Amino acid sequence: MENTFVSTSFEETREIANNLAKKLETGTTICLYGELAAGKTTFTQGLGHALGIQRLVSPTFLIMRQYPVTNHPVIKTLFHLDLYRLDSIDDIKAFDIEEIWSSPENLLVIEWPEKFAKNLPKKRFDIHFKANGENERQIIIHKHK
Repeated sequence: MENTFVSTSFEETREIANNLAKKLETGTTICLYGELAAGKTTFTQGLGHALGIQRLVSPTFLIMRQYPVTNHPVIKTLFHLDLYRLDSIDDIKAFDIEEIWSSPENLLVIEWPEKFAKNLPKKRFDIHFKANGENERQIIIHKHK
């Protein structure tokens, strides 16, 4: 499955994420690709809002943040991982992400997943963001089974 969207605002980007969140039956891994300021964190905020998380901030300096999910029948925790500042597979593996993505109660969102490409689960969403100007973003969502 692949879908392409064009967003012209923060609100539209969050709405695209909200619609994806409504379709999640269990936890999964969502990989976000794109340059700095392409809309990855805004998209994650939309996912979080749809799952009952009121305030979600970028984990760039903490590397990973964890949020309780309050309004999904299966997903109980959203993990937001930003690999931008990590350079080695060992540094990434220290966060036990294999354990996180193995539970259907966890939703793992990874920014800069290309740093961990060979280790990503086969079942996941790859979402690519491309800035087409100051306010326009192309968002391509590809589901791997």
